Amino acid sequence: MIEIEELLKLLPLSEKFLLVDQMRRAARAIPALIAEGYARRESLKDFQRYLRECIGESNEMINHLLLAKYKEYIKKPGYADELIERYNVLGRKLTNLKNNWQNFK
Repeated sequence: MIEIEELLKLLPLSEKFLLVDQMRRAARAIPALIAEGYARRESLKDFQRYLRECIGESNEMINHLLLAKYKEYIKKPGYADELIERYNVLGRKLTNLKNNWQNFK
């Protein structure tokens, strides 16, 4: 999340209330949803619902990063792809956790 916050400072002011705001909300939502879901882990259904929301936020962030890359807002070569891959990995890990939570208890 810290890296995303730093990246957002580099995006154009014209995107402050659109892309920047959406990326900030998605980045902040993921750890918050994991924490809230974990607090409700005794209910498998509730916990899985929070993990599904996290997966959705991760996918949303990938979409925002692709847009930022397409618009050439991210100047560092390969950095957008690196962040996109991190969110892809996060999504896979969250999916694995959601589907196999009983094995982790």
